[in-house]
Amino acid sequence: MLTLRPTGPDDLPLLAALEMGPDTAVWLSETGVDWHRRALDDPDQEHLTAEEEGRPAGFCVLAGLRDGKGAIEIRRLVLRPALRGEGRGRALLRTVVARAYGEHAAQRVWLDVKPHNLRARTLYESEDFEHTDTVAEAVVEADGSLCDLLIMTHRRPD
Repeated sequence: MLTLRPTGPDDLPLLAALEMGPDTAVWLSETGVDWHRRALDDPDQEHLTAEEEGRPAGFCVLAGLRDGKGAIEIRRLVLRPALRGEGRGRALLRTVVARAYGEHAAQRVWLDVKPHNLRARTLYESEDFEHTDTVAEAVVEADGSLCDLLIMTHRRPD
């Protein structure tokens, strides 16, 4: 079972390392300890470590806590590669969405995803996230090409 706890400065090297694998880094823009430190220090963001049996299993970063006007962004969601494919990513996503609604009184939760990240898109769609917008040529890929970002939104259940 995954649980969330506030991330501390001592967690940052391990969490940054989790996103450096080729199956994760390809989907992210900026990575590294400095990115995490800025997120941890930003009062508009919440950096949480996911644990399983007392060991870090992944992390998430929520944004828009103060300025989101009812919309909380899942800025980053990463699960340790060895734990993927067994439903833990889904469990982490559900826990994070529930936290956004319960702890932060969000009216909707949103995230962005690259169109060709089919594994993530499939998960998000199966958890009732809908494609609500596209930001054209929003990020630069490793090969220098420009890539769109899909905005996917989850609405607070009635």
